[in-house]
Amino acid sequence: MLTVPQCATEGLLAAEAERAGVRVHRSTAVRSVDEDAEGVTVRSDALGPLRTRWVVAADGASSTLRALAGTPFRGRMYAGTWQLADLRVEDPSLDPARVHMVGGPRGLLVVLPMHLDGWARVVLHLPHDRPAGDSLGGPEGIAAEAAARGWTAAVRECRWTSTFRTQRRLAAHDGRRRVLLIGDAAHVCSPIGGQGLNLGLRDAVSLASALPAATACGGPADARLAAWRRARRADALGVLARTDLATRAWTLRSAPARAVRDTVVRGALTTAAGRRLIAEAVAGPRPGPA
Repeated sequence: MLTVPQCATEGLLAAEAERAGVRVHRSTAVRSVDEDAEGVTVRSDALGPLRTRWVVAADGASSTLRALAGTPFRGRMYAGTWQLADLRVEDPSLDPARVHMVGGPRGLLVVLPMHLDGWARVVLHLPHDRPAGDSLGGPEGIAAEAAARGWTAAVRECRWTSTFRTQRRLAAHDGRRRVLLIGDAAHVCSPIGGQGLNLGLRDAVSLASALPAATACGGPADARLAAWRRARRADALGVLARTDLATRAWTLRSAPARAVRDTVVRGALTTAAGRRLIAEAVAGPRPGPA
């Protein structure tokens, strides 16, 4: 059985599950998760009690299953908010084929090419905390703030914009053996480098191998899943450390600190090894041989 919320991504996953013969129950809230030595009993608001050997919690950063299992989600919220916008522009002041990261006293500006004629994704870090849902007032306000930070363009269209806060969190290793956390239910990192999705996919792919092996063997099941948990936790800790370092470095506001950062980055970019280290610090190391 698969229980998923009703949104676009989970809807696609549910459709694939149904094609594979998995029963999907939409808009079904889980009310309790009771674990014992032999398995887990899950109770919801629309179904009778369900008995299973393991439960996989893939229900996001606000995971209901994680909360019901009593697993702490430790970490902190980063200061400030982020504003994203997909803009169709003309006459940009910076090369539209390159990624630009501009740090200054007003905050970080990132401009990303979208490989669509005239479109760019603009990312602004707004250092001061703002009310939930508050933004810069639409594409005109976003363009004005970007111009103040060093990127100008004539905005012709805004297809999408979003304001959000970001955090760094990791689920505690609290001894729960049969509620398996993956994706954002297990860890949340800064979006710099785009590593959160890849980390969640690695959780799912590795669990798809570990869980059938554990199910097929009665005795070693705990040991197999304990090894999986250790490996996933080590991977998550590495991603959280790298994204935290990159976030702190690119959101520095004091002039001396930014000068030191820029000097180090410029020096590193002059060598192939330095460029590789910077890329890996932001986006993660290359995978080793299979």
